[in-house]
Amino acid sequence: MALTIACDNADTVSLEQFIDHVRANVDLHDMDSVAAAAPMFRGLANDSELVVRQLNRQVKHQFRSQSVASAQVIFLGEGRDFYIRANVWPSDADIASGRVYQDQFSYNLAHDHNYNFMTVGYHGPGYSTEIYEYDYDQLEGRPGETIDFRFLERIHFTTGMVMMYRAGKDVHIQYPPEQLSVTLNFMVSTPEVRVRDQFFFDLESRTLLDYPAELDSSRRISVLKMAAQVGNGDTRQLLDDLSRQHPCRRTRLAAYQALAQLDPAQAGQIWESACKDPERLVVQAARKRLAEAGS
Repeated sequence: MALTIACDNADTVSLEQFIDHVRANVDLHDMDSVAAAAPMFRGLANDSELVVRQLNRQVKHQFRSQSVASAQVIFLGEGRDFYIRANVWPSDADIASGRVYQDQFSYNLAHDHNYNFMTVGYHGPGYSTEIYEYDYDQLEGRPGETIDFRFLERIHFTTGMVMMYRAGKDVHIQYPPEQLSVTLNFMVSTPEVRVRDQFFFDLESRTLLDYPAELDSSRRISVLKMAAQVGNGDTRQLLDDLSRQHPCRRTRLAAYQALAQLDPAQAGQIWESACKDPERLVVQAARKRLAEAGS
């Protein structure tokens, strides 16, 4: 289950010290090793100026750039296959007043994560969250699919608390804090998690709702849909390679769909090939297309 880690550390750890510690001591593929960094991470949260220093740099950047930084996420630093960020959690009053844009925050929406991460309460009263457990490996990945959830706990995540969330295991739903709050996140971004799916869930109906639009896989699919509209012979070869070799199942399915749209005369053969894919999501979609073509 999502792990609450008890660790009192009165010392203040700098961002550079924490990053150096992770580089030298943490095996990012080992959850126990990541969890062992909790006291250092708790020490990082003792730096009361950490987030505001970066926020000031971000505000200053707005005077020199046309780009607009996220209202919720403040990037702090990184190392190989990990990074540190601050997440800002506004209250209902902040959202109702128009001080922040509501759609940027995943409140009241159950979701999992496609990466392991550690989080610590940094500022404010903190939010409440309900945590559930499921088995990613049992999912086909189809919106509307039934999910077997197990309720774990409801907690109030306050300043100083440290928790670990497991990729493809822990599902949670967050509720706005009474006052604006901030958390720090130690994000583990090893190569294998970058092709995993992340989901939104409907807990009442116990079903998979959809995929977040900001996922790398969602962005890839958007590009492949455009390729299906304007592609040429070179595009077909690239799509064929993607459909056979890409590690992301959604990307492979999108490549098959784009191929069939670019070359409708070969659609049957394309979907027959898709039936040999190792993932149920691709195979079921291919069988459906073949059945529709035969009806």
